[in-house]
Amino acid sequence: MEEFSFPFQPYDIQNRLMREIRSCIEHGKVGIFESPTGTGKSLSVLCATLTWLENEDKQIEAELESKLKTVQLELNKSEKTTENWEAALKNKIKSEKEKEGIVEKIEERKRLTKRIDQAKQGVIDISRKRKAPARHNDFALVDDEPTDEASPSEEYHSDGENGQSIAKLMDENCEIEQEDELPKCLKIFYASRTHSQLEQLIDELGKTRFLPRVVTCSSRGNLCVNEEVKKLKLNHLINEKCMELRKNGTSEKDKKQKTEEGAKKIRSCAKSCEFHNSSQIEDLVNGILANKLKTALQLTKEGISSKGCPYFASRKAVPQCQLVLLPYQVLLHEGTRNAWGIDLKDNVIVLDEAHNVLSTINSIYSSEVSEKSLTLALKLIREYNAKYKLLLKAKNLLYMKQLEQLTSKMLIFLNSESKEDVMTMAQLSRNLNILELNLFKLATYIEKTDLCKKFHGFYLQSKRNEIITKKENDKPKLTGIQKLMVKKEENQKQKADESEDVQPQITVSSPLFSLKSFIDALTNKCEDGRIIIDKTNGSKFRYILLNPADRLAEVVKACRATILIGGTMEPSQLLVETLSRGSIGQDSISRFSCAHVIDDSQLLAVTINKTTDGKPFKLTFETRKSHETLKALCRSLQVLTQHLPNGIVIFVPSYEILSDIIRKAKETGIMEQIERKKTVFAESRHSTPNMLADYSTAARTPKGAILFAVMGGKMSEGINFSDELGRAVIVIGLPYPNKTGVELRERMRVSLQVIVQSWVFYFQFLDSQMPNGGNMLYESMCMHSVNQSIGRAIRHRKDYAAVYLFDERFSQESTRCKLSAWIGDRTQTNLGFSEIIQKSNLFFKANSTK
Repeated sequence: MEEFSFPFQPYDIQNRLMREIRSCIEHGKVGIFESPTGTGKSLSVLCATLTWLENEDKQIEAELESKLKTVQLELNKSEKTTENWEAALKNKIKSEKEKEGIVEKIEERKRLTKRIDQAKQGVIDISRKRKAPARHNDFALVDDEPTDEASPSEEYHSDGENGQSIAKLMDENCEIEQEDELPKCLKIFYASRTHSQLEQLIDELGKTRFLPRVVTCSSRGNLCVNEEVKKLKLNHLINEKCMELRKNGTSEKDKKQKTEEGAKKIRSCAKSCEFHNSSQIEDLVNGILANKLKTALQLTKEGISSKGCPYFASRKAVPQCQLVLLPYQVLLHEGTRNAWGIDLKDNVIVLDEAHNVLSTINSIYSSEVSEKSLTLALKLIREYNAKYKLLLKAKNLLYMKQLEQLTSKMLIFLNSESKEDVMTMAQLSRNLNILELNLFKLATYIEKTDLCKKFHGFYLQSKRNEIITKKENDKPKLTGIQKLMVKKEENQKQKADESEDVQPQITVSSPLFSLKSFIDALTNKCEDGRIIIDKTNGSKFRYILLNPADRLAEVVKACRATILIGGTMEPSQLLVETLSRGSIGQDSISRFSCAHVIDDSQLLAVTINKTTDGKPFKLTFETRKSHETLKALCRSLQVLTQHLPNGIVIFVPSYEILSDIIRKAKETGIMEQIERKKTVFAESRHSTPNMLADYSTAARTPKGAILFAVMGGKMSEGINFSDELGRAVIVIGLPYPNKTGVELRERMRVSLQVIVQSWVFYFQFLDSQMPNGGNMLYESMCMHSVNQSIGRAIRHRKDYAAVYLFDERFSQESTRCKLSAWIGDRTQTNLGFSEIIQKSNLFFKANSTK
C-alpha cells in the first residue's frame, strides 16, 4: 500500500500491474497492458504513474543540486590551478556553460513554484503579456463601410519569399499579444475515447492522496461559453468564428471613445468576444492550477459566471499541469496537438481503451468530399477569382487558379464513366492530369491565408444576396407615394434597430472545408492510403488511410514512455506489428496481461460445441440461413436459459442474424416457451435508453430477463452488466467481417460495394506490409468484439457469472488463445450439453449461498 499509495489494500495482480507500468516508464518502453474491468485498472494506472511522477520530480531536483555543486567545484579547481593554464581555461568555459544550463533549469523550477503559489493566492499577473506597438496605419482615415472579410490576404508570401507569415498577421486595428515563455513541468498525458471516461477518471483520482494539477483538453465546441458562437453547431464554423472575434481586438466602447477624442475615424469591425478577457482567463487558469477547477463542467460554469474563456484558459494551463486529460483526437492528430501546444518530450503518455487506437487514427486521417460540395465549391472559386483577381499577387493568383483547376478536374472525373473506383494517390494524379500540381504548397496556401474562413464569408455573402434578390423580386410594384411611405417606415425601423445586425444569419458550412480536408488527406504518404469513388447515394471521393503506423510512431517516439492499456487488448499482435512498422523495435515493446481479481469459483466458462440434438454447431455465412441450424440454436437457448438466473445477455454477430434468430424462434413457437420463463428484450439499431432500463428492472426480478444484443453494437462496449444484470453471457458464433460485406454493411451505414473494396484493399495492403497481415486484421476485428462482449459481465471483486461460447470453433486452440487471458485460461471445452447444464446448476447454487 505504501509503495504506490493505493487507496485500498491492493490485490497481488494490482501490485504487479503497477510495478510493470513503473518499470515500463523507467526504461522508456512502449507497454501493452491488459487489465480486465473490475480489477481497478484506472486507479492502478493513476497510482503507478503519479508515484513515478513524484519520485522523478524529487530525483530531478536532487540531481540538479548535485550537478551544480560538482560544477562549482570544477570551477573553483580551474581557478586555483597554476599548471597548463590553456587546458584550465577550456575546462572553466565548459563548466561555466554547464553551470549556466543547470541554473537555467533551477530558475525555471522556481518560476513554476512561484506561478503555482500565485494561483493558490488568486494573484492575477498579466504583466507577462506585452502589446506590440501600433503600426502607423492603425488609425488611417477610411470610410465607415465595413471591411470585406472575404477579400484575399495580400501579405502571404509563398515559395520561401521574404515576408511575415499570414498566421502571425492580425487585422489593422488589432493589437498583437505576445507572451513570455511559460514554465513547464513533467507531466502525464492521459487519453481516452470519450469525455465521459475522462470525467470518470477524475472521480477515481479523488479516491487517492495525489493532488496533481489537472486540466482537460477539449474542443471549442465543448468549452465555448459564448452563446452566439455555440449556436453555429459545426466545429469548424465555431473555430473560425472564434478566431474572427479574437481578431476584433478593440472593443466597441474603445473605438467610439477614440473616434470622439480624435478627429480621425477608424475602421469599424464586428463585435469582439466578451469572454476573451486576459484578466478573467488568467483567473480561470489560477483556478485550474490551484486544483479548484478540475473538470470541464466546473470550468465552463466558472467561465460563464466570471466572463472568462474556458477554452483558452485550458490551453494556457497545459504547460504547468502535471496530469493532462485529453480525448484521442487531440493527442493523435498532429495539427490539433500542435494547436494545443502539447509537448510530448520527456513526458509519459497513457492511452486508455487502447484497442481502439489504430481504428481511431485511420478515422482521424480519412476524409471525403461529395459531388454536391465540389459543384458549389467550383462555382464559388470562379466567382471569387473573378471578383478579387486584381487584389492577388501573381503567385497567389496561381494557387487560386490551381485550386479551381483541381476542383474542376475532380468534378469531371466523378461524373465520368470511368470504371476505376479504387486508386492510389499516384493513380489519381494521372487520372486527373494534375501531376504538375504541388498539393503540399496548395494545402499550405489554403491554411496560411485562412482561405476557408474567407470563403465561408464569401459564401454567406452570396446566400444573403440571393435572399435579398428574392425579396426584391417578390415585392409588389408601388406608386411614388407608397414608396415614400415605405422608405419612411424603413428609416424609423433602422433607427430603432441601429445597434442590431439585421442581416440573416446563416449557420451552414462552406463547401471549401470538406475540399480542404480532402486535399490535406492527399498529402499523406502515397502508399499509405487509397482513394475510393463512391457513386451510391450521390457521388463522392473518399480517402481512407490504410497505414496508421507512421502517425502512431510520431507520437510514441516523441515521448519518454507510452502505456497502451485496456480491458481487452488481446489479440495484440497487429498492434505490435504496427508499432514495429513505425520503427519501434520489438525490444522496446513490453506486454503484460493481468489476471482477474475474482477466484476461479466465481467464473464458469465453457464452449458449447453441439446443440441439444448432439449435432456440431458452427454459425457461418453459409449456415446462418439454414432452417435446421437456426431451429437447433433456438431450442438449445430455450433449454439452457431456463437454468440461468436473473439477467442473461446473448450476443450475436450482426443485426441481420439477430433478426433471423428472433423470427425463427417465433415461427417455431420456441420464443413463446422462452418468454414463459424470461422476459425478452432485443437490441436494434434504434434502441432507446428506456430498453436498457426496462431490461435492468426485469433482470432483478425472480423471473429474470434475456437481452439479445449485437457484438460491436451499442450494448457490447461501455455498458455495465454487473451482478443480476449479467449472471450469464452467451456468445453465439464468431463476428468475422464477412468478405461479401454483409456484416460490414450492418456495422457501417455506407455502400456495400465501397466497404468491400475498402476492406479488401486494407487486407491486401497489410499482406504487402507484413506476413499474414490481412488475416491478422481479420482475426483482430473479430476477437476484439468477442472479448469486449464477454467483458460486460463480472465488473467487481464479488461479482460472478457464467460465460457460454456457442460455436465449435471456440474449442480450437487457435481461437481460444486470442481470448483475454483471464477467460481463455479458465475455459472448459468438449463438454456435452447435459454436462454443461449440470455444471451451471452447481455453479449458481454454490455462488448464491455465499
